[in-house]
Amino acid sequence: MTQTTLSRKDRRARAAKAAKYYGIADSAAALTMHEAYEALAAADGPHAARLAHEVSQAHPANRHPWLVLGTVALDRREAEAATKFFERALLIAPTDPMGLAGLGKARVLKADIFAAIDLFAQAIERGSEDVPMARLYADLMGRLDRSTTAGRNLRKMAERMKTAEIWFITADAFATGESNAEAAPAYEEAARLSPAPIAHRIGLLKAKLFRQNYRGLIVGADALLAEADLPPAHRDEIVTLRMAALRACGETERALETLSHRFEDPAQFQRVLGFSGNCHLDREDFRAARIAFREALHLVDGGGLWVRRAYGTFLMGEGDFAAGAPYYAGRQPDANRRRIPYENSDPERLATRDRLFLVDEQGIGDQLALLPIIGRAPLPAGAKVTFVGEARMKPLIERSGLGIAFAETTEVDKMGVAPEEMIFVGDLVRYLSVEALAARPLGGYLNADPVQVEMTRARYREMAQGRPIVGVAWHSSDAITGAHRSLALETMLRALPEGALVVNLQYGDREAELAQAARSRPDLTLFHDAAIDQFADLDGFAAQIMALDRVVSIDNTTAHLCGALGHPDTHVLIPKGAACMWYWGRQGSPDRWYGNLQLHRQAQLGDWSGPLSEIAAL
Repeated sequence: MTQTTLSRKDRRARAAKAAKYYGIADSAAALTMHEAYEALAAADGPHAARLAHEVSQAHPANRHPWLVLGTVALDRREAEAATKFFERALLIAPTDPMGLAGLGKARVLKADIFAAIDLFAQAIERGSEDVPMARLYADLMGRLDRSTTAGRNLRKMAERMKTAEIWFITADAFATGESNAEAAPAYEEAARLSPAPIAHRIGLLKAKLFRQNYRGLIVGADALLAEADLPPAHRDEIVTLRMAALRACGETERALETLSHRFEDPAQFQRVLGFSGNCHLDREDFRAARIAFREALHLVDGGGLWVRRAYGTFLMGEGDFAAGAPYYAGRQPDANRRRIPYENSDPERLATRDRLFLVDEQGIGDQLALLPIIGRAPLPAGAKVTFVGEARMKPLIERSGLGIAFAETTEVDKMGVAPEEMIFVGDLVRYLSVEALAARPLGGYLNADPVQVEMTRARYREMAQGRPIVGVAWHSSDAITGAHRSLALETMLRALPEGALVVNLQYGDREAELAQAARSRPDLTLFHDAAIDQFADLDGFAAQIMALDRVVSIDNTTAHLCGALGHPDTHVLIPKGAACMWYWGRQGSPDRWYGNLQLHRQAQLGDWSGPLSEIAAL
């Protein structure tokens, strides 16, 4: 029923409701404001602007006309006008989500990306339900390599709105940021709310990949590929996911058969070429791997972030740091490189720096591995170096032997840091060589809190009563390499000495695995220390490690922390093939990186019997 057909009583009721909703005592103006929003929803910008302008003249202290005028200016791509209108609205209501989102979009039009994403995050926090803004926010954060942060903000929006669309945007953000454990349930929720769209069904395949349900993925992919009306772009993506699952299952030949598929999407074919490179690495055919990576690198203009990183790490795994470092530099998106160019790490530039800010990237394990390279960089004597990272790194950095300061990521903007004073920590690899690592490895630069170490050691010794105290970590959640790097806890326990106190160092809820493993080795005492949370308290985790007699771990953050701490009796299980991280090189038992770890390498892909026998014989 339109306003013209309403009775006088109904018009009064509607006017009263509008006046309350828009905060305008003048009922006629309130109805005009309502009509302006309706015109905006109908994409009639000129009419919406005329009505909003009318209200703004009579009620300039009300935010709503300015919000409508700002939105119309955005639609016209009039950045300056939109900025002024939204700023006017935010002066009246500083936390209005529509105003924050609108001003963020205006900042995008003005190419002020960092201000825009900050405004978008505030809008989400304040209750925005602007889905186009959410998509834009996810895209911009992805370009800045900050997708995981975007996903965690967007998840608040998804939990509030409860729609499949926003859950799917959230899932994609997590997947882009390689936060697989957070992406999987978001994809599953999107499909639960709306199961029919093909994108959501593919999202379920990705969830299976992230949960390492590779057989389930293959079955699901085969079912989708059997559908005759499947669009080619989706078919390409499904084929690529299926290949990743086949390789994770150890079915290398079947995975390589994927190359016979006629791809229409060059980006998906590029990923398949990259996966084929990994297949060749699994077979130790390094020449074929090099050819596959280089073909993937040149297939799409610029190579793509992941393939540049993959080829760079391949070369550095071979020991060729000089050739690998420039490719590895391409891991950062262009938006990040405009802010922090690779050239900032050039030796002639570092030689002039009296202060330098090392910006974190990737995971904690990678940061621990890369940070000590700063000691090889050609900085002038007395230069002040600050590591910029997560708050949980602060105690360890400030107590380290590197002589560097610490600042949280959120603090940098307040410190007056010039762009040329920043480098990404991974850019330091250009200062490494196999010979330099052999002469002076990188380990032992962190120092755990001695008081915490002694307190934790005393607790464990009281429990052990003279028995060995061994820490264990056995699982990686990485969707692509995790299956090849992980093993069952009960399998790992075969290598441990009789009667040992076994301390759980594995992240996440592992209660069921611990209970099952305990039944296989009743002579062992398996202990989960609830007093220590490695995610929230990295300093406490370091103290826990140094309180242990021995550590047996797969290649994960635990192994890197043991290396950085210089733990004297740590044994790391190294997989064969592509899942062997580049830090460890291709061969050798003492690690080339930290210098204090003992590496136990597979002789056959997927077979841990040899490495475990080596550890059991100690």
